[in-house]
Amino acid sequence: MFLYSGVSYSQVKDTRSKPFTKYSTWLLLQAIPSPGIISDANDDNARVQFSLKWQITPLNISFKANKYVSPVQFFMINPVRRFTGSAELFIQPEVVTSSFKYSGFDKFGLNTGARVIIPVQEMGENIAVSLGGKYTFRKNSVSDDNGYAGVEAGVYFIGGLFGLQFTKNFNANNLYSASFYFKYY
Repeated sequence: MFLYSGVSYSQVKDTRSKPFTKYSTWLLLQAIPSPGIISDANDDNARVQFSLKWQITPLNISFKANKYVSPVQFFMINPVRRFTGSAELFIQPEVVTSSFKYSGFDKFGLNTGARVIIPVQEMGENIAVSLGGKYTFRKNSVSDDNGYAGVEAGVYFIGGLFGLQFTKNFNANNLYSASFYFKYY
């Protein structure tokens, strides 16, 4: 018995968190973009373009947080707290792989906004949906516009790791965008 306890004790690993490893790997995984498509149109022509979008959540407020912890989290958001019901502010830098040939927008845009995440199945672990509003800062060289507003809807699977987001923009030259959502926590 004494011999067995010594062997099992020697297999115990240090369970203390290593902050550098934790935050550096998290930061590297956040650099993986979400692919998407975005419309480019004018009065005569229209086309769809490929885009890359990064998902940044600077503030999340959970509706079902444990009473012993704060419902507010910054940047590194716990997916369980996020998808069991929450409201959040988000920033999405976006780059289009080719120029906006018809509408005259810049290749780089910055989406900012707020969304509410609602659990649908298994407290959001299997399926969750989101609804939100956003504003896209993107310079237009043809019409001198600096951006446009839009509404966003999304559906998320596997604990929020994957999902689909669709945006209806209130701009005639850029009516919609859709993206495959990828976010590792």
